[in-house]
Amino acid sequence: MSSSSYAGRNLYAELQDYFQSMLHRAEAGRVHLRAADLVWERNRHALLGYYLHPFITDTALHSMQLFLNVIKQHGGMHRHQGGVVIFVLEGKGYTIADEQQVDWEAGDLILLPMRPGGVAHQHINTDPDKPSRWLAFISNAFREHSGYEIVQLKDASDYQPAGEAAAAPSTTPAQAAKAATPTPRQGERKAENLLDELFAMRDEFRLRNINGLKVVKGKNLPWETNAQGKMQWYVHPRKPDTCTKTFVLYVQEIPPGGRSGKQRVPGGIAHVVLSGRMTAEVDGKRYECGELDCIALPIKHRGVEYQFFNPDPDRPCRFIAGSPNFYEILGVDMGSEFEQIEEAPA
Repeated sequence: MSSSSYAGRNLYAELQDYFQSMLHRAEAGRVHLRAADLVWERNRHALLGYYLHPFITDTALHSMQLFLNVIKQHGGMHRHQGGVVIFVLEGKGYTIADEQQVDWEAGDLILLPMRPGGVAHQHINTDPDKPSRWLAFISNAFREHSGYEIVQLKDASDYQPAGEAAAAPSTTPAQAAKAATPTPRQGERKAENLLDELFAMRDEFRLRNINGLKVVKGKNLPWETNAQGKMQWYVHPRKPDTCTKTFVLYVQEIPPGGRSGKQRVPGGIAHVVLSGRMTAEVDGKRYECGELDCIALPIKHRGVEYQFFNPDPDRPCRFIAGSPNFYEILGVDMGSEFEQIEEAPA
């Protein structure tokens, strides 16, 4: 397209309008995403129920993809860039990622590493009596900046195409080179300049992808009590043991009749109720949530105030919270604010 094609347009004004439309979406879009309203589809890969998706445009949050996956026998096998975190809600099975098998069960977190050309993977349910279910968190920004490509290699066990042509696996140069990615050789030479430091960082990152945890076992995680409440941290910027740090993710428990602390945050956090009931207060609006309902905090440059309550006097409430890890680049404030306004009861 030639420069004359843009004649008469005001690109600066159009950019202003675009960002205003995003701010309007953050204010007017859906914050409470009910499990009963999920957009379900059975496709070549799995039976999926979407909370957040790039093509679902009425949600207040637009920066990530979040969906439920139900696996009876096995999902499809496909290849895409990693950085995805998957929380197992129920069931047991294993995942094959680049021919490496990792076992999982309810309460575990599966992590897909970031590798040149992507990661070929498949999820298998080993319980013959009931399907496995899990939640997947994907950052749209990380996906766009990693040359994301989804290549279907095998179909799911219960997929029956209706006149749909099967897509042939592609063989882009990056994917063809993936298998030949060299094993990092640490200490081969001393870093003498800043370019060498980048190669050293590359090698450290590759080793983390190889040696870091691919599954975080929930039953082995300690609980901590902090100003926000009682939490288990699965992935955290200061935790060095996982193969990827693309997300920050924790499980929180609120006691019967209790409440969390109150925070002001930049937003961009999705909370899904795992068990019990929860009342969410977000910027002064209240939402009553049941099991598998989601509270997706929008991103606002002045921040979002939120707090959770457990209205059940007899049963605790548990939820999972996940957000992309931009903290080491943008700071924890992320151009907004990260503040503890009120502490949870001791």
